[in-house]
Amino acid sequence: MNQKLNYENLLRDASISVVKKILEQVAKTGFNNEQHLYITFSLKHPDVKVSNVLKEEFDDELTIVLQYEFWDLYVDDYGFSVNLAFDSADEHIYVPFASLITVNDPSEDFTLNFIPNFADIKLEKVESEEVKQNKIISLDAFRHKN
Repeated sequence: MNQKLNYENLLRDASISVVKKILEQVAKTGFNNEQHLYITFSLKHPDVKVSNVLKEEFDDELTIVLQYEFWDLYVDDYGFSVNLAFDSADEHIYVPFASLITVNDPSEDFTLNFIPNFADIKLEKVESEEVKQNKIISLDAFRHKN
């Protein structure tokens, strides 16, 4: 049976692959000339890791700048982590690719736009809740009755 092509998902996967390659290159060699990245992501994604201070200061989304004051950029299959200087405080953050909204390098007139993807997370949370409910044991059977 032929399956319908999901062009939106194919483009999203290809765009995430581009972002991943960009970040891997930056992690290895840094930026050339005036290149830098503005990365905007959803703070509502449950796998985003930022300090409570940043979560409270920025409600829905956060834009970080990778240019001068960042270090320890690490990229994995699901996202990236980086240390940044934020208002004179160091912050360690983790950004899953599924939380991306925009990746922009204004020096190169390059922009990729995304819609954050929460579909997989919702499914995992529903499954884990079902598992928890199925593992509830009533203690009534073990209590001594007088």
